[in-house]
Amino acid sequence: MARPDFAGLTVFVTVAQEGSLTRAAAVLGVRPPAISYQLKMLEDQIGTPLFARTTRSLSLTDAGRVLLARAAPALAQLEDALQDVRDSGDVIKGTLRLTLPYIAFDMTFADRLKAFQDRYPDILLDLSFSEAFVDVVGEGFHGGIRLGENIQQEMTAVRLCSPFREVVFASPAYLAERGRPRVPRDLLDHSCIRYRYITSGRFAEWRFRQGEAIISLDVSGQLIVNSTPALVRAAVNGSGLAWLFRPAVSRELELGLLETVLDDHALPHPGYFLYFPKSSQRIPAFRAFVDFMKAGL
Repeated sequence: MARPDFAGLTVFVTVAQEGSLTRAAAVLGVRPPAISYQLKMLEDQIGTPLFARTTRSLSLTDAGRVLLARAAPALAQLEDALQDVRDSGDVIKGTLRLTLPYIAFDMTFADRLKAFQDRYPDILLDLSFSEAFVDVVGEGFHGGIRLGENIQQEMTAVRLCSPFREVVFASPAYLAERGRPRVPRDLLDHSCIRYRYITSGRFAEWRFRQGEAIISLDVSGQLIVNSTPALVRAAVNGSGLAWLFRPAVSRELELGLLETVLDDHALPHPGYFLYFPKSSQRIPAFRAFVDFMKAGL
């Protein structure tokens, strides 16, 4: 009797769960041709096709569905057993690749990064800062951090911070000179510092609650930036009114360097979340990171 092809079974289960050779290759860290080769070897060994393939779709055959129902739980048990052996040691190590915007890093765990490094000195964090929506699996990331409303439904999500509000702010000197806007449309008569997203080139929307409606204003001013620290610094120095998330300017507000306006019209956000595919949960270093972040909340 031929020995079980565990490598081929792992490839088969991953392709079936991901629904794509390309995504399976990204999860397993190999190139798509290697996935195709392993599948063909397994099908030749079994003597029957496991997938019905077309140029646009990939679906399980009846034999594939039978094998998936038995193989997936069995492989999961094997992975758990191997994980128990790994966890019996004292060292948790590995590389974690995360995609996130810089402001999310600043608001969620920048201040705790050193504590994480001290606790897990053998974990390498590879942080890729981007405001663009990234295909986490397809681009080889273990997870990402985004606002709650922007997370794909098939991902697992863990809250990293409390809900917060958007806020418009300026320096006391600017408000003393130009006056305080009382309603959102007053901003059209002010100098506003606009933020341009690096990836898309779009301006961040200035949105407000007005009665039962949500409005968006096309503000203008003498300054455009694509850096949130530059945005805050310019506002502190009196360059104009700016828009951002309140926790990002909490220190400046506490010190009296900035003051908020239009608070009654501010919109809420659910907060930032760490999101990841199920496959990442099987990585000890990633589980350690998730547990560390949960404890910090």
